[in-house]
Amino acid sequence: MNIVRFQSGRAAMTLGVVAVLLLSAFAKSGAGEASVPQKAVAPKALPSALAGTEWRLVEFQSMDDAQGTTRPQDPSLYTMRLNADGTINMRLNCNRANGTWTADQAGDPSSGGFTLGPLASTKALCPPPSMDGMILKDAGYIRAYVLKEGRIYLSLMADGGIYVWEPLSGVPSAMRPDAAIESVILNATPDYTGEIVGDLKAHYAYEGVDLNGDGREEVLVYLMGSFFCGTGGCTLLVLRKAREGGYAVVSDFPITQLPVIVSPGKSNGWNDIWRMESGGGGEASYVRHSFDGRRYVKKERIGAEKAPEGRPCLAGEVTYGKGMVLEPRN
Repeated sequence: MNIVRFQSGRAAMTLGVVAVLLLSAFAKSGAGEASVPQKAVAPKALPSALAGTEWRLVEFQSMDDAQGTTRPQDPSLYTMRLNADGTINMRLNCNRANGTWTADQAGDPSSGGFTLGPLASTKALCPPPSMDGMILKDAGYIRAYVLKEGRIYLSLMADGGIYVWEPLSGVPSAMRPDAAIESVILNATPDYTGEIVGDLKAHYAYEGVDLNGDGREEVLVYLMGSFFCGTGGCTLLVLRKAREGGYAVVSDFPITQLPVIVSPGKSNGWNDIWRMESGGGGEASYVRHSFDGRRYVKKERIGAEKAPEGRPCLAGEVTYGKGMVLEPRN
């Protein structure tokens, strides 16, 4: 694919005018409106290096020195999944966006053209600072991609800037029903019955992680739905293998936002855990919990301006719709 480089002077002005006219026609046609795509139109051949990949936002690099580089407070709140069928799913802070994507790789599969179709987005007012509006405004101007050192760089037309994304790690390692996990959840929540929840059944997601270095995975379980969630988040359980089989609850946290960050620091042989809390009129914050020999206890609270160091767990598209159904007691 030939890449047009914009030159200074009259040529640049001419190209700029053409670009404006094209964008104007695009807007008048209604293609720029946030409507749900009727059918994903996949390109004939999606680059294998991109299809089926998930990313989270690192930063936006502006070519304008006055703006400089803009970084999200929490990269996990800005994610992008490039589905192999040509559709795209994005999390943009408190909003979600869906649409289509196309890519036309050059001779080198690490670069090529890249465009996004119209994005249908929710319209919630996310707490500032937020980059959701900025990304939605710029999405239609993305024209090229470059893969470099594990990151993807999405460039705007006319040197408008570059969005830098890194691979989204820490997606749930097992998104399938687990009878042993469901059993311990039901034992820990005796009020979760069919009579109480009716048709509003909870969903759950989980990820295994060895928290105490014994070679066996503990399990982080996230419970979603009206029974387990409030305005500040949903319930998180930390489970460990029980001697008699199955699992036992180590700790439970009723108000948690994802992802959960497993710290490299340890207490009594167990990794510390960072979890985000928000809602209730208070500012979002990270809370560190350390293991006291029996359970996790709160140790400190810091602002949410920067995510703590550690491994993000239960990251990515962990949503109610993608979780497993938790059948209530009869």
